[in-house]
Amino acid sequence: MRYIIYTFCYETPHFETDLEIAKSLINEGHEVFFLTCNEELKSCFLNPEHSKLICRVCKSKIKNGIEYIQTDKQQILTFKKGGFPVPGFDDINTIQDLTKFSYKGCDIGLGVISSLVSATRDHLFNINHYKDKVFSGLETSILVYENFKSIIESYKPDGVILFNGRFLETKPVIHLCKEYGVKFFTHERGGQVNRFMFRENSTPHSLDFARKEIDSLWGYGGEEKCKIGERFFEERRNKVQQNWFIYTDNQVDNKLPLNFNKSKINIAIFNSSIDEYVTIPDFTNKIYKDDNDGIRRLCESFKDNQEVHFYLRNHPNLRNLDTSQTREINSFKNIFKNLTVIDSKDDIDSYYLMEKVDMIVTFGSTMGVEALYWGTSSMLLGEAYYSNIGGLIKPATHEEACILISKPKKLNSSEKALNRKNSIKFGYWSLMYGEPFRYFKPSGLFKGNFTGK
Repeated sequence: MRYIIYTFCYETPHFETDLEIAKSLINEGHEVFFLTCNEELKSCFLNPEHSKLICRVCKSKIKNGIEYIQTDKQQILTFKKGGFPVPGFDDINTIQDLTKFSYKGCDIGLGVISSLVSATRDHLFNINHYKDKVFSGLETSILVYENFKSIIESYKPDGVILFNGRFLETKPVIHLCKEYGVKFFTHERGGQVNRFMFRENSTPHSLDFARKEIDSLWGYGGEEKCKIGERFFEERRNKVQQNWFIYTDNQVDNKLPLNFNKSKINIAIFNSSIDEYVTIPDFTNKIYKDDNDGIRRLCESFKDNQEVHFYLRNHPNLRNLDTSQTREINSFKNIFKNLTVIDSKDDIDSYYLMEKVDMIVTFGSTMGVEALYWGTSSMLLGEAYYSNIGGLIKPATHEEACILISKPKKLNSSEKALNRKNSIKFGYWSLMYGEPFRYFKPSGLFKGNFTGK
């Protein structure tokens, strides 16, 4: 069978994952082509500014890596140079306009938003300030569309493999695969540094895929699956690195906010970085516009209730950011007396706070399922990979959420035990999803060697 691996991200371990997959396919007797960039993409995930230095590093690393698996030069495909017009660009004045922008049926506008949100870390970036970036992003997407259309017609691949799938340089590829009936495969980091996620005809952000995978992995799990599931939660609390940064390393054990009042109904809100999910349709909130909207409405609904106090534990990934999300959160400090905002850099112990409040509220943060493991009532007001796990409180409306918050349920020992049992299933998936590397040996989040090099 014939496969095309679209290699555009030189960052470790993503490029090494391309090589890992390629070597496995070649060893199985398949024909493998690489589609690479030779500076034709004016904007991409790792180089939105189109820095010549980054381009040289990227080209050098990809060239060397492909040589390691002894690929014939005729099997390295590139994009044809040349600018493409961006019809309708002058009509784009708002993010909403860009959201609706499409090219030959492909929603390239959404891909450009996804890339720019990641680059700026702001889900409501000023589109007029970044108008040149919007143009180069759309121009790049159209270039990818037209080039890949020719490639897919000429080479007729049986499958196409690429990293992630939500960015401006990948949206057209997935769209064309679907249009031509070609299987596509996406990859990302796995549950641990020695594993990589690999999904057929799906992206890493698919809630439906993840929920089915949680069930299937648990079903195939061995005798150690409960211990492995428990290890996920224990390691996170004990600041052990799994597949990403440790966000709690500066927190002081058992430290609570100075104004914590045990006599009140205390609710801890653990928010998320809105920029991480805002462009992913599966994560569209059915109750609120986003996390900030939910926080605002909850505080407004209880502003005259002296018995309820909210503690917002700002996500550590918002540290040192000056964005639409963080500016609005800072404004809450002066508006709501019933809200204590805990800064992302604050050394308050998130887990101890979780245990001491009457209920926690999340919009998709993993803390929502961690609370189940540690015995705290957990309300989910958004979408999450773990939303099908039993024990979660999932109101359908804001009004229902307020009723449940005003009288938080006290869990008895048997309910806590059941919630912990349910959560372990998610913990097992969190560590075990993905395929183990065979040729790539990671030595950290961004380091490792491929076949000894």
